[in-house]
Amino acid sequence: MSASSRHRDAVLSKSLAGRQSAERRPGAASVLFRPITLISLLLIGLFAFGALIVLSGFAKDLRKAPPGQATPRSVSAVGYQALTDYLAELNFDVAETRGDRDYYDRENRLVVYTPSSPYSRLKRTMKDTGDEVRLIVLPKWSVGQMVPQKGETGRNDWARKTSESGLYSAGTYQSIMDDMPVVRRHDEPSVDAQVFFNTPNERSLPPKLSPDFKDLQYFDLNAFWTDYQTELRILREARAEARRREVAEAEGREYEPEAPEEEADESEDDTSETESENKTQTLPNHETLLKIDGKVVLIRLENTETYILSEPDLINTMAFQTQSGAHLAGAILNEVIGVSGLEWQVVDFDVSLHGIESNRNIIKLMVTPPFLAATLCLLAAGGLVAWQGFNRFGDPARVRPDYAQGPVSLARTAAEFMEIAGRAHGTGEAYAGLIRRQVVESLGFGARSTEHTDTLLNAREKRLKLQPNFAHLKQAITGADPQSYPQYARALTQWRDAMTATDITPTDTTHQDLGQEDLSL
Repeated sequence: MSASSRHRDAVLSKSLAGRQSAERRPGAASVLFRPITLISLLLIGLFAFGALIVLSGFAKDLRKAPPGQATPRSVSAVGYQALTDYLAELNFDVAETRGDRDYYDRENRLVVYTPSSPYSRLKRTMKDTGDEVRLIVLPKWSVGQMVPQKGETGRNDWARKTSESGLYSAGTYQSIMDDMPVVRRHDEPSVDAQVFFNTPNERSLPPKLSPDFKDLQYFDLNAFWTDYQTELRILREARAEARRREVAEAEGREYEPEAPEEEADESEDDTSETESENKTQTLPNHETLLKIDGKVVLIRLENTETYILSEPDLINTMAFQTQSGAHLAGAILNEVIGVSGLEWQVVDFDVSLHGIESNRNIIKLMVTPPFLAATLCLLAAGGLVAWQGFNRFGDPARVRPDYAQGPVSLARTAAEFMEIAGRAHGTGEAYAGLIRRQVVESLGFGARSTEHTDTLLNAREKRLKLQPNFAHLKQAITGADPQSYPQYARALTQWRDAMTATDITPTDTTHQDLGQEDLSL
């Protein structure tokens, strides 16, 4: 393309037609500030603000537990989603509960607590809900959310052991041991576990089960907690002494025990006192419901409706690695429901111990029945008020004052007052005189005498052929009643307009609304 053609195209693009077409295109400001755009932005903002307020009220109800925990939603090794799905397939009524249940919500249903760690909050929950049938599954594994590292296969909703073995130490159960028996672990569980229920059952369980668990966790119903604490202290001291001996041998020096004899004597005295106290006490007679290889794993606390399962691997995801493990998990739930005498197979998994709790606040109260109707009425009233204010937008209308100002307004106000008082018709003669003076001044007869002025007016009336004439109108309005007064006043106004008209061509100005009989006295 040559330089001349490029120059011609540039000139044409800047021609008048091009500029006119460009001016017709709407600019960004005209598009952004259209009324429909502003109203849409306002409605979107109000909706977003309302949604933020409502969701803040339901924040705790919608909050999810961290992945990898022992919740009915978790698919990790310690989770219970496989159990909930399995129970649903068996026509169980499975749901979640977040604590704060009324009494009628606790009837004929089994509430399952699956804490992630042994802590005192479980003990407080048991005291607050002492009249419900509950199954407590003691924790075994210390786990956290699995965050896969580089080159590692895994998922964020899986669990990872938080220590080398991942097992909770027996001492961590001390905060809830007032009502529960001693928890122990079997170091060498059998390969083919023999399962024995306390009551006869027809669950079609295989004769030999092989649950895939490690270090079977069971109850010791024949030991006092104080004796178990002493046993644990002795084990800890023995391990510490063994470590000190290894360090001494590594350094090439002879190891000597550091425990003083006095402290040993005191510990012996404490042990003897504890033994004497235990002899006077009686161990609780907890009911055994399930044994595995002679180890008690499922019990019912004495004189309560509280059932405790010591081994969580019997019903969590790890149990569902085999078909026999799934059968055993369902049999355990059936055993608890049957012993407790519940009429329906209703199971609620409590998630309040995992921080998922139901809360009460003013926002949630306003947007839930029965107060939702009142909230909607308030919003509708607010919308109507806003719409009324939107229609009222603009400069305020001027309010008409109660009285007028100025000569003309003063006369108008005085006339209104006389009309209100019912005395307007008494001013007929004065009004006729006012009309006559206006005509005289308009025609320029003011400097003449009264007789000469009357002669000129009469002559002009005859020339214009005005009927009725001024004399008749004055006589009629002077004796008029309140109803006919406005009619005669309009007739005088028409007479004045005819007399002062510049065109003096004779015309028939006989009033159609006033007959001679109306003007006669």
